[in-house]
Amino acid sequence: MTFATIEHPTKQQLTDLLQRERGLCVSIMMRTHERGRESTQNPIRFKNLISQAIDRVKGEHEALRDRLKQIATLEHDFTFWQHQSAGFALFVCDGFEQGFKLSFTPDESVYVGEHFLVRPLAGACCAGGRTRALALSWERARMFECDGHEAHELSNDAFPTTMDALVTARDAEEQLQFSSHGPKGGGRQSATVMYHGHGEGEDKIEADREQYLQRVGKLLSESATNAEQPLVLVATQEVAGHFNAANPLDVAEVVQVSPDGIDDEALKSRIVEASRPLVQKSAADFSERVNTALANGAAGTELNDILFAAADGRIDTLLLGDREPRRGTFDRESRTVNEDNSADTDLVNVAVRETLQAGGTVYQHAPGEATHPLAAIYRY
Repeated sequence: MTFATIEHPTKQQLTDLLQRERGLCVSIMMRTHERGRESTQNPIRFKNLISQAIDRVKGEHEALRDRLKQIATLEHDFTFWQHQSAGFALFVCDGFEQGFKLSFTPDESVYVGEHFLVRPLAGACCAGGRTRALALSWERARMFECDGHEAHELSNDAFPTTMDALVTARDAEEQLQFSSHGPKGGGRQSATVMYHGHGEGEDKIEADREQYLQRVGKLLSESATNAEQPLVLVATQEVAGHFNAANPLDVAEVVQVSPDGIDDEALKSRIVEASRPLVQKSAADFSERVNTALANGAAGTELNDILFAAADGRIDTLLLGDREPRRGTFDRESRTVNEDNSADTDLVNVAVRETLQAGGTVYQHAPGEATHPLAAIYRY
């Protein structure tokens, strides 16, 4: 059983997903473990959630139900579940299915309705309230994303990468001038490269290092779909200084430690520690924007008003202060909103969908940080 899976989706990819909705739509959100013994829980959790989805798809939707049963066999794909990130989302409708590997842990849920449930993903896909972290040594470069509480490594076409992969291989004589020494304690740490040489050899090493850092910066710029996220650099003082000199990138914070000299848990902890004040400042800035816009009559906090503005394409930024659904019905034609806890539709999800499709963005506050449970800054 195979189907398309996107790692760490962007705002555009989430918006594109909405264009594929057809008929009854199924959305599954689950946490996953990246590796190790705990990753054996991934297929068990998936089996339970997709079984719930199959049970909820009834009546005339037999084809969709059959497709879900086929996808359920993914439970037995050991390799797939051994290569996960912090979360997994699955979207299925008539003739279409799409998986997302997530850099954050979503609340587990099964949602069946006329639209996909994209609200839990929107804030992360739009990059609000998060930082990027580049863990950089002379040997390799890794990318992480952090929400101020957890950090997760990103894996894509650009990262992780190594100096050897980015710099043209030296000739045979130059290759004899360095040797590799394995990392202490094993694990995923890379070998430490010890360079030897004089004169032109040393000049070549410096040139290679500069080329390596420039290419890392270029990859970072090209892959930065969420370039507005503050950038945290984890590197020694030497590496950080050379990287900043080689690249015109705005580094918000430098953590002066060799990322290859500590284990992954310690590295993630240092990234979280550096990211937390940056995320908190971002949240405070957004709250100030909302309050200023409210004072000028350019924002709203009432669900009805926000739904009408979203349907008209007037929302620049939608701010989500909590994760609780607001269930009910929304009729675009008659412009009526009825809140009803027994309804299937999450009205906040409707506002998120409409905002994304009109080119707006979504910001998700961390728990306890929001002044309002829901707010929108209007374009006009």
